[in-house]
Amino acid sequence: MKTFDLISNLRRNPSEFRDRLSAILSVRWESSFYRRPNYQAVAAEKGMDFLLQALGQEFAEALDDPNLTQIEKRISERQAELPENAPFAKFHNGDTRLGRLCYAVARSIRPRTIIETGVCYGVTSAYILAALEANEQGHLYSIDLPPLGKNGDDYVGWLVPNELQKRWSLRRGTSRRLLGPLIAELGAIDLFVHDSLHTYKNMKHEFETVWPDLRVGGVLISDDIEGNAAFLQLALSKKLDRSVVIQEKNKDALLGVAVKRK
Repeated sequence: MKTFDLISNLRRNPSEFRDRLSAILSVRWESSFYRRPNYQAVAAEKGMDFLLQALGQEFAEALDDPNLTQIEKRISERQAELPENAPFAKFHNGDTRLGRLCYAVARSIRPRTIIETGVCYGVTSAYILAALEANEQGHLYSIDLPPLGKNGDDYVGWLVPNELQKRWSLRRGTSRRLLGPLIAELGAIDLFVHDSLHTYKNMKHEFETVWPDLRVGGVLISDDIEGNAAFLQLALSKKLDRSVVIQEKNKDALLGVAVKRK
């Protein structure tokens, strides 16, 4: 993040400047003083088998859905059209494994209400919205404070196909400010996906805010859980039906999935 952009943000929006500065300090503090927890992760294939047992045959069938192949093709085409001067680094995006997992979960539990935190160019959002379109029901509510960059707001969700956006509402800001009021507005939710600021403070806040209003049988998915114990603490609680930690392929990252007790 460029210092000039951050200072400019102070002049335009003081409350947003404070949110961004708090995030920077949290990341630096945790990287200096927190130790990585010892997650017991499984390979992707075992993780998918585990979810098949938890969610049923619909989960496996969704991974072979022609609609999944189609949305992956559309995302790839849109990525090829992304301007070279687009403002966000690509590492902010969710990867294909996360997207496919979100698609299969959404197809199998047929959610009416989904909340995700973190959007960037909208890879994961596109997968979820494609699942809702195939289900012919449901709505995705996304919360995102985009990384600083020139014309950054114009690129949030840039990869989401226009025909899928009718099932999508995007709210700009941090989850700390927006998540609680959104849940109070919506009531019970069926699926929650975390892919915003991966600090213990932020993840713990999101999980604790969402969990009481996640319906029975609902699913919580969190990307990049490896850096702190927020997901581990959730998984050890007695409120879970089952949970699994999946080792993401070709990178040092873990994906957590929790299913609320039936």
